[in-house]
Amino acid sequence: MNPGASNIVVQGFLKGTFDVFDALLGASFTFEPAVGEDLGEANLRAAMTGGVLCMRGDLKGGGTVALLFPAGDMANLVALLETGFPAPGATLDANALATLKEIADSALGGGVANLSEKFAREVALAKVDVAVAGPADAAAWMAVLGPNSVLATYRFKAGPHFDAPAAIAFSNALEQLVPEKLVRALPGGQTRGGTVADEPLVSDDEMKDILSGFEPNSAPASPSRRVPDNLDLVLDIELTATARLGRIEMPIGEILSLGPGSILEVGQMIDDPVDLYVNDKLIARGDVVVVDEKFGLRITEIVSKMERIESLL
Repeated sequence: MNPGASNIVVQGFLKGTFDVFDALLGASFTFEPAVGEDLGEANLRAAMTGGVLCMRGDLKGGGTVALLFPAGDMANLVALLETGFPAPGATLDANALATLKEIADSALGGGVANLSEKFAREVALAKVDVAVAGPADAAAWMAVLGPNSVLATYRFKAGPHFDAPAAIAFSNALEQLVPEKLVRALPGGQTRGGTVADEPLVSDDEMKDILSGFEPNSAPASPSRRVPDNLDLVLDIELTATARLGRIEMPIGEILSLGPGSILEVGQMIDDPVDLYVNDKLIARGDVVVVDEKFGLRITEIVSKMERIESLL
């Protein structure tokens, strides 16, 4: 097991999964901590104590990922989803398992979609299933997951209804999909061999060129506009990007009178470029396009590198 790669998988997969849970229940799920370790049958038996609902996803290309939740909490989740009311002590009958299968399709799909985005490569599911399991099933699940698999235990929480232990287990095949540059970017720079990476992603001179916003052979930036040498430490921080179609100002009275069917003129012509903001800072402009039945933005104009960097600081 490579600790850096496995923890990237754990955090990325769980974030995508609980984003789906958030959307399903209109709740805000959190999970903590979630640190990967070697699977081991004893560890898996402990994670299955009391009976768990396993959401299993087999990956295209090989490998398996499994989410293990307390069975009672998943029965409660189904009750909240179907009736809007909790049902402490509920059990998983056939109808509940059918509902959980649908939830697993979306939840595991959210997990692999988030990893695909992080890895910049396809991570896809071939098959999804759910099953109730206990400590006696640990050996069978070990065989499914294969050697060198990883287990991470954590607590998941949401509002007054959920605060329970859970686990994620996955095959070594999923860990092997993690790009080396993501592992090297972690604190400590662990490589797949577990040693500290000596080589940075780019050289110091290349990083300074990128961050200073000037082309090769051009004059260096003035001292007042010098970018800190260690800015590369924050380049992996995630920010919110927003495409802004237009902007208008309205009196509070008009806003309160809005209802279904109201039409607002945002002052933007259909051929005008759409502004792209990151944390409310203008970064680029582009044209609206449709990609796989979803709106997208084709960049046509972008501000200078220095302006982008300064806007993000």
